[in-house]
Amino acid sequence: MLHLIKLEWLKVKYYRAFWIFLGLYVIGLFGINYVAYQFQDALKGQLPIEFFPYNFPRVYQTIAWISSWLLYFPGMLMILVISNEYTFKTHRQNIIDGLTRHQFIYSKILFGIIVAILTTFFCFLNAVVFGAMYSGKFSLEGMEFIGYSFVQSLCYIFFAMILAVLMRRSGLAMAVFFLYGLIFEQLIGGIMDNKILNSHNFFYYMPLEASDVLVPITFGNKLFYKDAPSSGILLAVCCFYILLYCFVSIRKFEREDL
Repeated sequence: MLHLIKLEWLKVKYYRAFWIFLGLYVIGLFGINYVAYQFQDALKGQLPIEFFPYNFPRVYQTIAWISSWLLYFPGMLMILVISNEYTFKTHRQNIIDGLTRHQFIYSKILFGIIVAILTTFFCFLNAVVFGAMYSGKFSLEGMEFIGYSFVQSLCYIFFAMILAVLMRRSGLAMAVFFLYGLIFEQLIGGIMDNKILNSHNFFYYMPLEASDVLVPITFGNKLFYKDAPSSGILLAVCCFYILLYCFVSIRKFEREDL
């Protein structure tokens, strides 16, 4: 495992896009939270509802929700890292040099897990900093939303991974990644719920929406997700999709022509 991690590190440590997309996530997370923090601090006690609560324990949910809007950056990074292997034929060279097909795709899965750990770490760090600034204290209560953020990161990153493995081209995979996440999933879910199943629950079980509902805005469950499944069910659905993405990616790379 360490050998595979080291191999991936050698591939990305001088890769400019890796640092750019990771930097955009880190800067975006801090920047958006700083603006929201200033907004919430200026209106403290003047509104009947806190749009962006930064006091413990709710700060964890606020940071995790804002982070969810930035997960397209690590997703795009995953697409670039995998599609570059196909573009420059380095996946063939890795197999020729002694890696098995299993090891090659496992290295990408490990890379995705490490990127998710990094995004979750920065999420936690921002929560501690802004929470301490706002309330002058520290608490671990509400930390489950940082864990949910990790699961959500894996959902986005591995969804991007399977698109890259299936399509091989970064431009096409990124286009599908964005369009599906921002438009098509809502469209498909709405059609299934309103036209085919005549329900209001199917949408919550869709690949990215399940993880999004797992980390809603702080007042989301009262206004938008009143009939959403429990966190335990959503967590199980997310884990199912993560395992499915990994399984299909492994089987696809095992059987396809290099």
